[in-house]
Amino acid sequence: MTFTKADMLTPYIGGHMRNGRLTRRTFVNLVGRAGGVGAAYGTMAAMGLLPVPEAYAGRPDLARRGGGRGVRVAVIGAGISGMVAALELSAAHYEVRVFEAQERVGGRIRTYRGGDTVVENDSVQRVDWDRDPSLYFNAGPARIPHHHEALLGYCHDLGVPLQVFVNDNRNAYFHDDDAFGGRPQRARRVINDTRGAVAELAARALRHEMDGEMSEEDLARVRDFLKNFGTLDENYRYRGSWSSGYAEPPGGPTPGRILEPLGLAEIAKGSWLPWFTIFAERYDQQSTIMEPIGGMDAVARAFYQRTRQFITLNAQVTKFQRLGSGARVTWRDRGTRRVQAWEADHVIVTVPLPVVNAIDNDFSPKVKSAVEAGGRLYIPGVKIAFQAERRWWEQDHRIYGGISWTGRDITQMWYPSSGIHGRKGILVGAYIWTTAIGNAFAAMTPAQRAAAAIADGEHLFPGYGRLVRRPVSVAWSKVPFQGGAWVEWGNDPDARRDVYPVLLPPDGPYWFAGEHMSHINGWQEGSIRATHHVLQSIQARTGATRADTD
Repeated sequence: MTFTKADMLTPYIGGHMRNGRLTRRTFVNLVGRAGGVGAAYGTMAAMGLLPVPEAYAGRPDLARRGGGRGVRVAVIGAGISGMVAALELSAAHYEVRVFEAQERVGGRIRTYRGGDTVVENDSVQRVDWDRDPSLYFNAGPARIPHHHEALLGYCHDLGVPLQVFVNDNRNAYFHDDDAFGGRPQRARRVINDTRGAVAELAARALRHEMDGEMSEEDLARVRDFLKNFGTLDENYRYRGSWSSGYAEPPGGPTPGRILEPLGLAEIAKGSWLPWFTIFAERYDQQSTIMEPIGGMDAVARAFYQRTRQFITLNAQVTKFQRLGSGARVTWRDRGTRRVQAWEADHVIVTVPLPVVNAIDNDFSPKVKSAVEAGGRLYIPGVKIAFQAERRWWEQDHRIYGGISWTGRDITQMWYPSSGIHGRKGILVGAYIWTTAIGNAFAAMTPAQRAAAAIADGEHLFPGYGRLVRRPVSVAWSKVPFQGGAWVEWGNDPDARRDVYPVLLPPDGPYWFAGEHMSHINGWQEGSIRATHHVLQSIQARTGATRADTD
């Protein structure tokens, strides 16, 4: 059976008309359902319906609020959340100690280079890449959006140099076995042909009777917007666009010939493709996006330089125990095996919930249950990287940075934004964040993961196996003291509603921080914002206690 573009919109129109008229809200909903967030966003902008985002309040000024002299705070974990806590608390004269189970700081901030070792629970990989400043692999966080003001502020204050990260490249590929006969398509063609088709559908919807529901001014604005948004002709038909690329590119005296448009029905055959087309228009992925020069671990190193005197490495916390209004933290030195303890007024637990769940504790029963439930929601993210002896994606395909998407298991390929026109490069040949695929890859040996990634890559680049070598993979669910890449509360809406709020207030002396305690999950910004919230709450309690004793 063959469907036209109009056929695809008809079911939505039939169920969303009010007395035969199309309201502004319904019209925007139809555009969004047919074309995704990007199309709806543009329509709302044209109609003046967008809100203004909240401004970032800035770093907590704990010292101005009285500081914390004589107050002890134990921080569990020296990831970015723990080091932010150490930096701010020490500046406000709290007595702070950070206990980190690993021999390094940064938590999931992990950048690998030649000579490093990847340790998982059941395997060890030696990174045998060439030693070169441009050859690195961010196995954890890799991007900093421009609106992550807290992290960017720390990068500025700590002197972490940044460069632009090419997140969206319209010359990279979209691929799905079920669409276009399995042939990869340039991103620009899929995105702009989708835009044109959706604009044409929306223009047809405007022909329905709307008297009294949308003003003539609104209608004129929307018609004008649709024509420009979708590159429609005078009859509001999409016939193709130079934005989608050329079958014969222009050059010299020749004008060029644009590509025939891809049909929306064909685009929709790819289960991921409609979502891919709006990726760069999502709030968390919008340009400009940045990365530290030389690798994300530059952030961890900068924090460590300022907080190292408060951090004890190789200190694996084994027990929490309440003592009056405070608590005792028991820890074991992983080198000497010596067991020690430290007593504190407050304990800020920043490590991932699966790790918290493994520590002997006396949390309240409801908090114990919340920690266990939240720990089950971590994404088993996997990244696989290769060294390439030449930068073939640039030389052969003119792809300079950015991401190619595929419906196959590897999900994404990332091309490096650094070292452009260099001799060699590190290609991220897989970035997996779905639970089923992540678990399947985590169950493989590193060699099996590499083989599977190469097999999938062949569908985008025939001969791919000859173009990449020296694989390195990281399955975050198998990395010691991590338990997963990040929490995904959205996988269980009931948990966000019922479990997450249980962990927000303190449980006696215990406070929880980290990305899992934010609404910016999977990002360093979430870790920082959640930590700021806890620090402000501790300062408020400290000030109230002092007021009571004065």
